[in-house]
Amino acid sequence: MGDGAVARRGRCSILICGHSFVFWAAHQAKRTAFGSQLGLSRWATVEWQGRRGLRWPGLLPLLFEGRCAPPPHILVIHLGGNDLGLVKGKALSLQAQADLQLIGKCWPGVLIIWSDIIPRRVWREALDHKAIEGARYKANKALHKALEKGLGVYLPHPCIRADLPDLYRGDGVHLSFKGNNIFLDDLRRGLLEALRHIWGVEA
Repeated sequence: MGDGAVARRGRCSILICGHSFVFWAAHQAKRTAFGSQLGLSRWATVEWQGRRGLRWPGLLPLLFEGRCAPPPHILVIHLGGNDLGLVKGKALSLQAQADLQLIGKCWPGVLIIWSDIIPRRVWREALDHKAIEGARYKANKALHKALEKGLGVYLPHPCIRADLPDLYRGDGVHLSFKGNNIFLDDLRRGLLEALRHIWGVEA
């Protein structure tokens, strides 16, 4: 956005929330050239809310309980991976859609960016790894369709794949330094695109 657009609309506030992937990405972002603001500080303020072990029922309390700050202009959500194996993919996607609609009503005008559920080499709650991968795929697909109907924006992570072991830590769940860098690049790319189309950024 040109500086004139910044002056007219003010700075864009961005909230990135989710489970441990967000927690560790926030830590790693501080060590990158772009920093914790993902190189967007000219136009926006980025706030991170990563909670290790977070599952879907904890999202709304995380966002609304005790929050004194104004609602963000852009909300990025990366969540759901810890729920697979405990709930079915269809049930997760339906609950996610209902909660995203509720967030939109509570925070009118917020742009929701759904960061898709990333594959894992190990699913801790899974008896059948293939079945969990299928549930992950179906949940992402259902949310993608819902977002295309006006619920928000879909952010994929096509370069993070379970068949690339160097993108993961030894536990097969969390992303390695290299994997986190890809995750951060995806977040930055998605946010820049949103800022260009919604906020008038010229970058």
